[in-house]
Amino acid sequence: MKKLMLTAVLAAIAGPSFAQTNFDSLAVSLADLKEAAAQNSSEIKPQKEKLKMDYVTKAERQGYIVRSQLWRPEGEFNTAAMDFKKGPYEKMKFAPEEVVNCTYVTMKEGYETGRPNGMSSKFKCRDAKGKAYKVKYGDAGDVMAEVAASWVLTGIGSYADRMYPVRLNCPDCPSDPFKDESDRGAWKQGQIVAIEEKLGDRIEDAPNSGIGFDEFYQITDKVGAEALTGMMQFLSNSDNKAPNQAMACQKDDVVMGPAGKAVCAKPVAYLQDLGITFGGRGWYHNSRMNFDKWKKEHVWEDGRNCIMHLNSTHTSSLRGVDPAGRLINQIGEQARQMMIRRLSMLSREQLVDIFTAARASQHGPSHTAQEWADLFLRKVDQLRYPRGGKTPSGFQCPYQVVPPNSAPPQENQFGG
Repeated sequence: MKKLMLTAVLAAIAGPSFAQTNFDSLAVSLADLKEAAAQNSSEIKPQKEKLKMDYVTKAERQGYIVRSQLWRPEGEFNTAAMDFKKGPYEKMKFAPEEVVNCTYVTMKEGYETGRPNGMSSKFKCRDAKGKAYKVKYGDAGDVMAEVAASWVLTGIGSYADRMYPVRLNCPDCPSDPFKDESDRGAWKQGQIVAIEEKLGDRIEDAPNSGIGFDEFYQITDKVGAEALTGMMQFLSNSDNKAPNQAMACQKDDVVMGPAGKAVCAKPVAYLQDLGITFGGRGWYHNSRMNFDKWKKEHVWEDGRNCIMHLNSTHTSSLRGVDPAGRLINQIGEQARQMMIRRLSMLSREQLVDIFTAARASQHGPSHTAQEWADLFLRKVDQLRYPRGGKTPSGFQCPYQVVPPNSAPPQENQFGG
């Protein structure tokens, strides 16, 4: 604004009536004039164009897998300082249980293929500022489990999409958008949902390509890869097909590469779809947010050899043997200690707040957030003592890091 006023003044100076120029009539003081004149117009720069990752080649994707980051270094976050009553993110866009108002985004407008990926109920909704968000709704257990799991992972320094447990008002939304868009305006106002915000641009060579656990053997961080694989089993997520894990690039890590193509300076791999967690064996997948079922699930299939337990389904990429000849369900001692150390960063009080925010007590069979927190801590103890009360003092897993070609001969085919 001051530069505009300076221009007006200079125009007046160029005219014949400079001697009669009245600064008051220009609504600028002499001090303002001097300040504006001192500013260098070269400081005005055009707004930086936002870089965005495009699809990558298969070879580029392989390169990103190899150097993917899986965990934030422990010095970069402070779990003890996190207030889970408010939420685990430094800047919470929505408070737990906040009523969010939005307008409906049609499936055709919101998704390239005209439909969202996967089977869980979801749609997109636009806020007053024009920002479109993914809304997950419907199966309360699915919505609750994804909030709880993503908050836990965020708290221990793993990467995860941001999940906000809110209530949604949408005057022009259909009653069940994922199934039918015909009854616009029939949405039940104020119902429980979770708004999902992506961690960053997806790194994919095709839509929803994700990354399977049978590809984790390529990641340089072997200990971190085993620990993240173990977390999937600890949380009892049987739906771990490749699209349910993601490689992504956070906003500040997207940079300009050769030939003007956006590239990722620091790719991350993480557990993306966490809706089927905190449950146990079901007829199609594990159940979700089911206290009694999760209580019955064992952490270890074979504690002596540190082989973890997880029900395998047709959508599992975490079963059998990977192409390097490793039993994917087996972890080494370094990964076990990493899991124990990270999970122990969460206090009981914080776990109570997480399960409260996730509304776990509202899903049958009903158990309080305190009971959920205590069950979680008992599971951590199972990690500490793989052989239960018979775990000898100084126990260690057979391998520090599980090496290639270590799977038993009878299980040397992936999917066995």
